[in-house]
Amino acid sequence: MPAFSFFARHRFCAHWPVWHVVVLALLPVLVHLPELLGPMLWGGATSDPISVLSAGTQTRRNWLEGGMLPGLPGWVDGCAGVIVQALGHLAAADWRHGILPWWNPYSGVGMPLAGEYQPGAFFLPFVLLLGLPGGLLLLKIALQILAGFCMYALLRKLGLDARVVLAGAVLWAFNGTFAWASDGPSQPLAFLPLALLGVEVLRGTAHGWAGMRNWGLLALGLGGMVLSSFPETAFLQGTLVLCWAFLRLAQQPAGARAPFAAAIAVGGSTALLLAAPQLVAFATYLPHAWVGDHAAGISITQPITCWAMALFPYINGPIFYGPASRYEAWWSVGGYWGAVLPFLALLSLWGRRDRAARIMLAAYFVACVGKQANLPGIAPLMDMIPGIALTFFHRFCYPMEEMALILLAAFGLDDVCRNIGAQAGAGVAKQRVKSWLISAWPALCAGGVLLLSTYAVWRWNAPARADLWGFAQGPVASRFYAFGSVLAGGVLVALCLAALLLPVLARWRCAVLASAVVAEALFLFCVPLLSTRSVLPVDATLINTMKAQIGLNRFVSLGGLAPNYGAYFGLASLNHNGVPMPAAWIARLQQDFGANLNPVTFDGITPNTPNGHFFLQDVLGQKPEVLERLGVALAVVPHGMVLPGQQEAPAEKRLQLLYSSAANDLYRLPHPAPYFETAEGCEIHPISRTVLRTHCRTAALLIRRELMLPGWHVRINGQEAVIGYEENLFQRITLPKGAADICFSFTPPGMAWGWAGLVFGLGVLGLGFRRRQKRKSPDFYKEKIQ
Repeated sequence: MPAFSFFARHRFCAHWPVWHVVVLALLPVLVHLPELLGPMLWGGATSDPISVLSAGTQTRRNWLEGGMLPGLPGWVDGCAGVIVQALGHLAAADWRHGILPWWNPYSGVGMPLAGEYQPGAFFLPFVLLLGLPGGLLLLKIALQILAGFCMYALLRKLGLDARVVLAGAVLWAFNGTFAWASDGPSQPLAFLPLALLGVEVLRGTAHGWAGMRNWGLLALGLGGMVLSSFPETAFLQGTLVLCWAFLRLAQQPAGARAPFAAAIAVGGSTALLLAAPQLVAFATYLPHAWVGDHAAGISITQPITCWAMALFPYINGPIFYGPASRYEAWWSVGGYWGAVLPFLALLSLWGRRDRAARIMLAAYFVACVGKQANLPGIAPLMDMIPGIALTFFHRFCYPMEEMALILLAAFGLDDVCRNIGAQAGAGVAKQRVKSWLISAWPALCAGGVLLLSTYAVWRWNAPARADLWGFAQGPVASRFYAFGSVLAGGVLVALCLAALLLPVLARWRCAVLASAVVAEALFLFCVPLLSTRSVLPVDATLINTMKAQIGLNRFVSLGGLAPNYGAYFGLASLNHNGVPMPAAWIARLQQDFGANLNPVTFDGITPNTPNGHFFLQDVLGQKPEVLERLGVALAVVPHGMVLPGQQEAPAEKRLQLLYSSAANDLYRLPHPAPYFETAEGCEIHPISRTVLRTHCRTAALLIRRELMLPGWHVRINGQEAVIGYEENLFQRITLPKGAADICFSFTPPGMAWGWAGLVFGLGVLGLGFRRRQKRKSPDFYKEKIQ
């Protein structure tokens, strides 16, 4: 046993040098160390969305200001806060208290939690990090570390040079999507290289039906993608895995193709089984959900400015820098490439080793770009792939483009490393000159293509420059962002060209190229971190006052508490943000507030009314009964906001001011409808939102102002009872005469199949990791006898 352990460690260290492991594990921590330590230091910096979005804080500030640079600190979409942080915190709290995270009673009038998918309710164990202070940052760091290790394993399996393997792993751990979309869209990224590694492992083992096993890594990779809270990114990443699998299938010997395909199918099916509870919850919710633009084909052309930002990410400044006319481009990006990475990817197209993989990756990248640009010859073909047209492809395809470029760049770097060895061994000067010409031609072509691309995107970016060069925000001028970005990218590419073309740098060629691309990746990743800002303390008095006053009712916010943050603080809020949303709830909102409302972000602010007021400002002041019928008892509005009609309202309709701070005012509505409502002849004793006791003189109806969906059950005195609809939205049951103990519960329909699928999937996964025993030859036994 000791000998086995020694040799196992020796083999591991040979393939995974200790210092490589240390770099991959510690580099994400070191990069984010100021954010980790910031809240503990006086005036420390934070990227926590609670501070950035000013959700329930004591003071309020401009959401794009407060750091060394203006902009947002590492996430383009506020869903990093209102969905990942707020709803992920609720899911983590449910697990911590032994509750299955099926339902969210704190957003809207209640809605599915696991079924909504984006909270990542079953993304275990990662979602548990969101229950900790600074959980969003901890989740990002954990996923970056996992992404780096999985990419390292994939590149090792591809047989690349050790230096290239480390560089490629760092590139994936610090890619453009992790830098700009560190919310839902980035969470599946860690599992993409693991799924590709699973295909490679099957490629090396599935020779004939007897070798059809080892689908475990593929199942874990695909399963992690499916469970990681963002189905669009997971689905689009799956297309790259499928293309990679088809490539390796075509490269298999004829007799091994059927077993290989079967192993891929088993691995994919196992992944779906592992995610069965999540998928059942989602599938049973969708028929009752409003999905917005996803219900029809989505054909959005990437804004032309975004192409310049893909090559030179900060050519137009940090995230959301500039006037509001520039925001469209930021809402359309999901990452970036940089300048050195495409250069090395172009360089790899001349290599011969695993050439089929290079061609496939290049074709995949071109197809993605063509779909983003809605090119006539490419976009219609891409839309023929089932499901592609239902995604926001132009924004969420960046991770696949980044993976294709990183793999191509790794192949290109590996070619350079191998060519250095070949040239060193060439004793004849003529041979060295020939080798130099062979390497110089691809470098010049790649440099030329990148130069033309830079010229094109610089011209395309002219409208943005016209808007930005008259704009000033923060310590850095707009012109510096534009010229500095192109100059920095150009210098790095020129350095790479010099290393490839100058014989004096031949020995350092691989090191220079790897250092340039890694340095660019780390620098681009760190720029948004300069937008971290000081911590804004949560207004504990506001939160505690709300908890003391709200009971089982709800509150509505006009900006003081961002949507879904009621779930973070344990307060039921009428506001919501997300897709999908319950269709009955959206229909009721449109009925009460008009079709002009924003069904995705019901924040009480947008869209503004024609007189410039917040969306719910006039309703709250003049017709609070509309909100009261939905069970709203409290309202949080910006401090000093005028509520039209309140001065003239009679006393019985006037809102009562409960608390005021520098940021928010808290009002109580006069006549909110109770959460549980019944006839006068019944006494109600609520214990929680799901448990109550009643005592009625005669049979009566009970209204529970919680969204009614299939999956809700009620037990009265231990017996299952019928539950119906009230106003096509809420729940209604019949109470018996006398005393009754009532318990409501929600479980997605058909969940027995979900649990059965999970158990079966775990069994199949175990088989996928079982190694076949090698049969020993007869000579072995003869030697043992002797």
